[in-house]
Amino acid sequence: MNVLGPEVLIPAAAAVAGLVLGVLFGRTGRRAQQRVEELEVRVSEREAQIGQLEASRAELEARLGAAEQERDEASEALGRYQQEVAGHFSQTSDLLKEMTLQYRNIYEHLAQGAEALCPEGTLALDTHAPIDSLPGAGGGNGNRVPPTADDDGESVEAAHQESPLQVDPRPDA
Repeated sequence: MNVLGPEVLIPAAAAVAGLVLGVLFGRTGRRAQQRVEELEVRVSEREAQIGQLEASRAELEARLGAAEQERDEASEALGRYQQEVAGHFSQTSDLLKEMTLQYRNIYEHLAQGAEALCPEGTLALDTHAPIDSLPGAGGGNGNRVPPTADDDGESVEAAHQESPLQVDPRPDA
């Protein structure tokens, strides 16, 4: 029998050990490479998600800007509307004052005409009491209408007290 000597066994043992170590390191290396590839895929997925979130954030910021602009425009429109309403009611008040003065002038004209043209006792309009007691006429208490009764016998003063509108007929100085 031939006996194998250490010259052959040592290199053969080293070759087998190298082969075993190569297989082990190869498997470990492949696992590490697979793990690196998995992590790279995860990183790219996360980067895609971050990109989507940034796009969504930009869209939301644009919407917010548009909503703020719309709110500002609505606020300005409301301010203009409020000014228009105030102007309208101011003009209405002025027109009512003018109308009251014109009615007062007509009443005075009729009272003077009745006094001058009608025989005594036929038609007597009081030329001073009702006119002076009209709101802002300068006489009486300035805000009360003289108590008189209409055809039903109800007090006209009560009807005037129920009226929510009190207008000063004097023109602005």
